Amino acid sequence: MTQTDALRLFDPAVYKYAHQWMRYPSVAAEYELEDLAQIGRIYVLKALKDYNEDAGMKLSTYIIQRIRWGLNTSLRSIMPKAKRETKHFSIDAMNEEQCDRWHPSTEDDSDSFVDLISNLQPHEQRILNMRFVSRLTLQEIGEHEGMSYEWARLAILKALQKVETP
Repeated sequence: MTQTDALRLFDPAVYKYAHQWMRYPSVAAEYELEDLAQIGRIYVLKALKDYNEDAGMKLSTYIIQRIRWGLNTSLRSIMPKAKRETKHFSIDAMNEEQCDRWHPSTEDDSDSFVDLISNLQPHEQRILNMRFVSRLTLQEIGEHEGMSYEWARLAILKALQKVETP
């Protein structure tokens, strides 16, 4: 199969997997769909070059796996380190205005934060306080609650969605 044929044949798969990454706000804020598709195309070409018929895998299966693996690996490695390690709510990309809203720095801001989360369940208030007032990491919140990092991440997301919807 030629490179042109492979690119044409696997372009729908490239867009499918690139589009899946666009659902992450931090990725969507930094990259356009076409940029992600270009990364996928690079991995189509790499797969075509590296494919070994004797490995016991169909070419199409190998190329699809390389597209998925390539996007996952590339996006994790090229996302700015600051985006991955910030102490503020970095689950999704946030603009400065939102960031200020979630980081009470004065007593007045703290009161508005308490008002903002007052309609939430007690456990939701507790985890948001741990995250944005005490500035604990997701790992620390999960350990404090006897749960995992992923549980903490999802619990914070759900609580924030409740706050954001009127």
